[in-house]
Amino acid sequence: MVFKSKDHLKGSVQDFSVRFARREYRVVESKPKLWKVACKYDQQTGCSWMLRGIFQPNIGLFKIIKYAGLHTCLMNEISVDHGNLGKSMIATHLLGMVRQDPAYDIKFVQQNVKNRFDFELSYHKAWQSLKAAREQVYGTWESSV
Repeated sequence: MVFKSKDHLKGSVQDFSVRFARREYRVVESKPKLWKVACKYDQQTGCSWMLRGIFQPNIGLFKIIKYAGLHTCLMNEISVDHGNLGKSMIATHLLGMVRQDPAYDIKFVQQNVKNRFDFELSYHKAWQSLKAAREQVYGTWESSV
């Protein structure tokens, strides 16, 4: 697979990890033209899941050059929170809702994340994500209220 930027590669891996694999990953190596991740629990469980993407100058895109396939760890699916489900990913998901309703409530953020990603979200993480979404839409949120 190819991606127009390293950020697009990272976002796609993050989305896949949260919504489909339901496993966490850790960044093994990150350089401007390289991004390598592995299962967060590879050292404890021997899981062989990993992915390496590099910038291909001949096509001007990031390309996945090595992918070890599905996780082989026997870890249970993450039941409550996902370490790779960060506030920027949630904020991006909330942009349309925040544009429609700048006063979008935190309890709706929590419910929306539960419905979309099937993970519970702490009040603090929901608040941080909502604040980040508002700042993306309106600039610095505190000065807008």
